[in-house]
Amino acid sequence: MRLLLALFLIVLCLATNLSAQTKVLLSTGFDTFKLGMPLEELKKALKSSTYFVYEGDPDVTLLSRPNTSLIDVTGITYFSHGVFQFLDGTLYSITLELNPVQLDYFSMYTTLTKKYGDPVALDPSTARWESSQVRLTLERPLSVKYLDMPRFLALQKSGTTQKALQSLTRERFLENF
Repeated sequence: MRLLLALFLIVLCLATNLSAQTKVLLSTGFDTFKLGMPLEELKKALKSSTYFVYEGDPDVTLLSRPNTSLIDVTGITYFSHGVFQFLDGTLYSITLELNPVQLDYFSMYTTLTKKYGDPVALDPSTARWESSQVRLTLERPLSVKYLDMPRFLALQKSGTTQKALQSLTRERFLENF
């Protein structure tokens, strides 16, 4: 009986280790859109994308921070829209608003948990996975965000993160008109 119990525990430990080993590193983005991409490379990727409608640069850009660019594009099928934020010419934040007609929060949460394991933070409105390189956040009602952690921490350290987030929030507010 003890031998059988010991064998069961060994098999259980091996199964747990194998399932932990099958989790992959956090992705730095979706499809060909990856954190750290240069602005021009992202524009080319958007032009050839089957997920977004991108027709080129806007006529006017209203960003108050120097060395900051923002591309907001309309999505197709699974995406409502995507927001790509750049700092010093490289992509450091991706926000993908998903289409609730095609997808739901629980399906996204289940998919991400199967792929990356349990989130490091979980509350009723968000689930967050993190590594030293990337923060992946699933938010209600239905958006996925990728954040370049080294760049974010550098911004935070320099005290400009709050201004950048306020600027983005203000722009989102203004889009509602």
